[in-house]
Amino acid sequence: MRKHYITRILVFLLLISYMSISYAQNITVTGTVVDNLSNDPLIGVTVREKGTANGVITNIDGQYSINVSPKATLTFSYLGFTPQEITLNGRKKIDVFLESTSRQLDELIVIGYGVQKKSDVTGSISSISGKEINHTPVSSTLQALQGRAAGVNIIQNTGAPGSTTTIKIRGTGTINDADPLYVVDGFIVDDINHLNPNDIDNVEIFKDAASSAVYGSRAANGVVAITTKSGKQGKTKVTYDGYIGISDPWKKIKVMGLEDYALMQDYINGTSDYSADGRLYMSKMPDGTYFYDQSKFERLDTIRHNSAGNWWDAITRTGLKMQHGISVSGGSDKTQYLVSTSYYDEKGIIKTSGYKRFNARVNINTLLAKWLNLTTNISFTNEKRLTVPEGPGSILKQALYESPMLYLHNNKGYWYSNNPLAVLDRDNDKVHTNRLDMNLGVDIKLCKYLTYQFKTSFYTVHYVDDNFFAVWGLDEDFTMPYSLSSVYKYQSTANKWEVNNLLTFMWSGKRHNLTMLVGQTAEGYKHSYQQSSRYGTPSNESIFHYLSSAYTGDKTYGLDREWTAIGIIGRMNYSYNDTYLLQANIRADGSSKFAKNNRWGIFPSVSLGWKFSNETFMKKIVWLTQGKFRIGWGILGNNRIDELARYTYLTSGYNYAYGLGNHSIWEGSTATVLGNNNIKWERSESYNIGVDLTFLHNKLNFTAEYFNRKTTDMLLRVPTVSSAGLDKAPMTNAGTVKNYGWEFNVKWRDNIKENWHYSIGFNLSYIKNKVINLGTGNEPVYGSYLSEGSVVDYVTKTAVGQPIGSFFGYVTDGIFQSYDEVKKSAQYEVGKNNFEQTTKPGDFRFKDLNGDHKITAEDRTYLGSSLPKFVFGIPLSIGYKNVDINLFFQGQTGNKIFNVMDYYLYNAASGNVYANIRSKHWSGQLVEQKRTYFPLNIDASIPDLSNNDAPRNFRASDFFIKDGSYIRLKELTLTYNIPQHILSKWNIPNLAFSLTAYNLLTFTGYDGFDPEVGKVVGTESNNLNMGVDQGNYPQVRSFSFGIKLSL
Repeated sequence: MRKHYITRILVFLLLISYMSISYAQNITVTGTVVDNLSNDPLIGVTVREKGTANGVITNIDGQYSINVSPKATLTFSYLGFTPQEITLNGRKKIDVFLESTSRQLDELIVIGYGVQKKSDVTGSISSISGKEINHTPVSSTLQALQGRAAGVNIIQNTGAPGSTTTIKIRGTGTINDADPLYVVDGFIVDDINHLNPNDIDNVEIFKDAASSAVYGSRAANGVVAITTKSGKQGKTKVTYDGYIGISDPWKKIKVMGLEDYALMQDYINGTSDYSADGRLYMSKMPDGTYFYDQSKFERLDTIRHNSAGNWWDAITRTGLKMQHGISVSGGSDKTQYLVSTSYYDEKGIIKTSGYKRFNARVNINTLLAKWLNLTTNISFTNEKRLTVPEGPGSILKQALYESPMLYLHNNKGYWYSNNPLAVLDRDNDKVHTNRLDMNLGVDIKLCKYLTYQFKTSFYTVHYVDDNFFAVWGLDEDFTMPYSLSSVYKYQSTANKWEVNNLLTFMWSGKRHNLTMLVGQTAEGYKHSYQQSSRYGTPSNESIFHYLSSAYTGDKTYGLDREWTAIGIIGRMNYSYNDTYLLQANIRADGSSKFAKNNRWGIFPSVSLGWKFSNETFMKKIVWLTQGKFRIGWGILGNNRIDELARYTYLTSGYNYAYGLGNHSIWEGSTATVLGNNNIKWERSESYNIGVDLTFLHNKLNFTAEYFNRKTTDMLLRVPTVSSAGLDKAPMTNAGTVKNYGWEFNVKWRDNIKENWHYSIGFNLSYIKNKVINLGTGNEPVYGSYLSEGSVVDYVTKTAVGQPIGSFFGYVTDGIFQSYDEVKKSAQYEVGKNNFEQTTKPGDFRFKDLNGDHKITAEDRTYLGSSLPKFVFGIPLSIGYKNVDINLFFQGQTGNKIFNVMDYYLYNAASGNVYANIRSKHWSGQLVEQKRTYFPLNIDASIPDLSNNDAPRNFRASDFFIKDGSYIRLKELTLTYNIPQHILSKWNIPNLAFSLTAYNLLTFTGYDGFDPEVGKVVGTESNNLNMGVDQGNYPQVRSFSFGIKLSL
């Protein structure tokens, strides 16, 4: 027993000795950390022993004390200051002077054909780091940018996988294509939908003329400049970055089930096929009593067992999305490289819809000599998209209003009708795209002050759309001409080249800094397409989904289009004493889209900046890190019209009569589109005033801007009289549009003690759009045309004094309660009895706006705009040690939506309706319609249900105009970075796991699928069809799990 005690005591003494020796090997280091400019102590600076978790923070006096090894290296880091590393070499007292960094203020950002320090920028540029969007689980770069920048409104046209996106920078300046100019790695491209968001290093958005003028042509709507990732010096690094997730609609619209629909059918038709006086499965005896009628039950039960039930449920599914990416990068001090591949696959929430994309990139940057540098990028993209009917023929619209009483199949097993499942089965639409991009840049240092750049690029896009429309009964019940399947193929090839020659002069003195750029650009574009169709394949099998399988109805046509452009550019940047800034740009552009006399356009701009925080009298204001005032003016151009817009179209196949009396008929040609050689550049003049403020060593950043942009000589087709016999009106310069507004951006970043950090941001834009004139006569331009039963009309109209694409229609004024009210209204038909009146109690009363006692097309007026007044984004983040949580809210307000779905779902004459409509529609217990049994409801906003819409209750009116305001929790991400002390054991540099919820919550009063409504599918080339909801494919809510691993 004593031996055990002696042993324990010896072990204890040995441990004490070991701990004492170990502690004696460490030293206590103390010191103070201050601002090198003001000598003020810095509170909360993180002092850490490099390579360990051992660390402290400075106290209120900037002092610290840490126990470390005598040979340790200390790191000092503080938000807004340049980090420092100091090796102790046995020292016990270390005072540190941190330099206030301009890492954020003076980071280099991309400008047109160059880079510039952010603190020297005098134009309006929003910069978004690739880190903010790299891990967003979406297919499109524009989707990832949504809400990230003030003054930029990004709207998904639909939520379908691989769908297009609309982007507006500071409003809508034209009725034509108002998309910005896209620039990738310094070269102009047609769009950026093919890019993998994870390949992006940085995005700059040029919003005013001062920042965009160097691009001149096509920059009137702003510029989105993207810089892709490149290799970095160091050992080879292999990175895997991927995620997998599921998706579903964030909202489901409830419509009537089979039994409720059967009750409604009896109500609107005045029948008792399924009920008696609103009692389902009951019949009425002559004495007024009711009994259960088995035949009525069996009538519905037969349908129940051979129907889809709920059509929405029948065509939807849980979506699946995934992305896997691998990159290899590294290099020496002379050559750096990056090779990456990625695969994206999304199965949509609508059956048969999907999107796949494969990306591959190679980036090489090499220093061939001290004066010669070469950069090259090669990328390949393959896209495959399976589409479903959208727009006017939306499959989702049909799924909601389709009758639940339809049989699925007939007695031969074929589809009973063209129901939503049959449409998906028959419509086989596949889109394939292959794209190859190549660019090369050579930088030659001619001397100390002069650099010459040669830049060239080429891309080619091959697009194929294959559509096979099947017919049922083809194998057994072949009947002409109804059993002819159709095969359609559209294929196009687009090629674009660009060559830039640039000369840059840079000189810096003690107080003066001067940079000058002169250069020449040249571009060429050619697009060729061919489309063919044939009918009648032997079978619906996939092996026959080709043109060669069909035997009749050959039809093929196509067209080649091309344009060329040349530009001469000049830019000067000057700063005096790093306080007074000047930038002047000029660009001359020539485009083959215009005739020789109007081919050239000159686009100048000038901007001034004043860093008032650098003035001597501001030095004592230590809480202001930087303050800058800037003002700019410039003119930009736009030529986004068809290459053939100035030509006259001659169309053959028209018959001409010659002679008098017994004249002869001869086939000839006629002009269906008149050309106009006098069209010229659309011009956009803009003013911008802004102030940039940074406080408390970059903890707080604030920017406020006012802008005013006026587009003149707008290119549009002014309406002509129908007797002119033209398919299209001639193109002319006839319009003026004004956009003006405010932008605000604020962000706060800070640390809490040693392990906590957080940031809060908010950006807000107010934008006002107004048409000033539309040329001679100011004739309005009509836009979205609907053909939905009672709504057979244009519902958007562009006119002087209104925003572009404003909604247009009748104004409702309540619901008629009696025939006396009908008789006193403009809808009363004189000479007819009450029962003969088209308008009855329970119908809408419409306002007689022109006072002629009739409701005609002249009583229509403007009902609101699809353009939002306010657009905002709210990024939030908080982190503790290795855990980060990021939230991003996005939304808009002040816009309207024309909800076409309400035409169907409030209109019993068209099919199924909202599930709760029976409690919302008007009911006056009308005797003549046998509706006395239905509960009285005269305080209603929905007309009485009817099996027809003879009074046209559902004509285009304010009834369909809904508030499109919303706020959405766009992204919620939880990231965990495995600690370095664990990864070091496995020799892994980085490993992180993430959970992301996308479109998690949406707060809105809109009753449609989704308040984010862009352009109608098929009308993306103009801005006259915004905000019309045809039952668009909704945005999905997704949940994903991601991994990022570096080796």
